[in-house]
Amino acid sequence: MNRIIMAIVASATLIWTGCGSHSGHDHGEHAAESHEEHGDYRHEAGETHGQESDVHGADSAEGVHGDGIILAPEQARAAGVTVETIAPSDFQAAFRVSGQILAGQGAEQTVAATADGIVNFTNSSIVEGTPVGSGQTIATLSSKNLQSGDALTKARAAYDAALSDYERAKKLVADRIISEKDYVQARLSFETARATYEGLAGNATSSGTAVKASAGGYVKSLLVRQGDYVNMGQPIAVITQNRRLQLRADVPANRIAVLPNIKGANFRQAGSDKVHRLSDLHGRMVSYGRAVNDGAAFVPVTFELDNVGDILSGAFAEVWVLSSVRSGVLALPVEALTEECGIKYIYVQVEPDVYQKREVRTGENDGRRVEILSGLHAGERVVTRGAVKVKIASMSASIPTHNHNH
Repeated sequence: MNRIIMAIVASATLIWTGCGSHSGHDHGEHAAESHEEHGDYRHEAGETHGQESDVHGADSAEGVHGDGIILAPEQARAAGVTVETIAPSDFQAAFRVSGQILAGQGAEQTVAATADGIVNFTNSSIVEGTPVGSGQTIATLSSKNLQSGDALTKARAAYDAALSDYERAKKLVADRIISEKDYVQARLSFETARATYEGLAGNATSSGTAVKASAGGYVKSLLVRQGDYVNMGQPIAVITQNRRLQLRADVPANRIAVLPNIKGANFRQAGSDKVHRLSDLHGRMVSYGRAVNDGAAFVPVTFELDNVGDILSGAFAEVWVLSSVRSGVLALPVEALTEECGIKYIYVQVEPDVYQKREVRTGENDGRRVEILSGLHAGERVVTRGAVKVKIASMSASIPTHNHNH
């Protein structure tokens, strides 16, 4: 039995020794082969990487320079790109609210019907926005074909009758045939009839009673249409002088503490991209609410300004209310920023033809300029106009142009 066990152990030892030497031989061969294969791969990879580097080098001339964006100076000028050196400056604290542009007090006049009749505008050019002069006829009112009869004819008949009664009453009261009270009543009836007749006669034309503008300006709104029937005193049109306007800003009640510190405002009317600065329009704050009405969430703040011709009375507006001035603030024009997925970016010029895209954190915005809290340093040159053009250049430069041959 012992011999059998010793034979088995000896056989196992031989087998293990053989496997080990064979394994080591195989491992050496595999290692050498692996080394050769990796050496060849590295050699090929080096050649490929060199080819790719050449391609990247070609791309850099067209717009990629590390993490920079290549844009030749002549291309930048053609695209309207403007670069400015940024320095700390004064900046007014601001917050944005909604508002509305209103006509100034006393700048509007309502034109009313001077008689009953059918409206006939003088010409088809009388529409909203039409300029009119003081005393200009806007429309005529005709009642000749109405069952009630012509207003001027009736007024003349009433005037003649009242005049006759008044003349007779003067004689009768002198002879003490009628009382003084009856005489006064006759005189009153005469004066009333005369005022009505002269009022109609002064505006009488061959086509009816004229309706005239009491002041020069522009037709803000027409309240009736051609052919409508109106009664005496009914509004026909609103004329605005449109020289002085009001801007009402609806400030949230939780900001009522800052109202005494308001210095001005910037605003942009609905449908426009232009932000107006109140100070450029001889504007000023007129008043602000001292209390909040029951259930109200806003306090009205009213500004007054000149109309420069492109501001429409009645239009809604986006308003940036300006208060105290802070110094030493880094700020950029609104158009200097681009946005991607809610993140703000600017483009810094690092070389005459190289721009760097940089993320920034913004603060307050007055509608024209934005406070930069981080991502920008004083003295850096930043694209303040044409940032979108630089962004487009960076996007076109990032299109892959590599051509790999495997």
